[in-house]
Amino acid sequence: MKIIKRDEFKDSKWSAGVTTEVFIYPEDASVAEKNFDFRISTATCEDEVSVYTPYNGFNRFIAPLNNDMHIKTADNKFNLRPYEVLYFDGDDNTESSGDIRDFNLIFKKGLDAKMYSLNINNFEFKADKKAIIFNFESDLEVDGKKFEEFSAIFLENEKIKINGAGKIIICEF
Repeated sequence: MKIIKRDEFKDSKWSAGVTTEVFIYPEDASVAEKNFDFRISTATCEDEVSVYTPYNGFNRFIAPLNNDMHIKTADNKFNLRPYEVLYFDGDDNTESSGDIRDFNLIFKKGLDAKMYSLNINNFEFKADKKAIIFNFESDLEVDGKKFEEFSAIFLENEKIKINGAGKIIICEF
């Protein structure tokens, strides 16, 4: 288990706000070069309409964290409540509205990944492969250590116990 704290995340500007890279794999990959297999991030969307960067050759999951999100992708419209997850093709033209912070998993087509949210209360989790668990704003502990708000845990073929109650997002890949 590796705890990834907020100060280890990488912030950068995007057209509608700030994107915060939580995790990228392989670790020496670059989002600018789009040479990654998996990228997990959170972003603010501050414009009235936020036009998303296309990720041709990738699939995406997205979930709003703090407010409702109105998202349009490939001419399909969705209204997402906080922690509700949407899967879509990274090739599609996508835009959203709403002053939100979202959470994203982008992964190369042909690879397997999933993202889901859970409302937990003293939760055990076993990562069969690799997994990231993200805590946005819940008061939690993991294996006796503080699992700080706005931080993540990286797991690889291991089991953990999270104590406390709240909401988390899990990405498995």
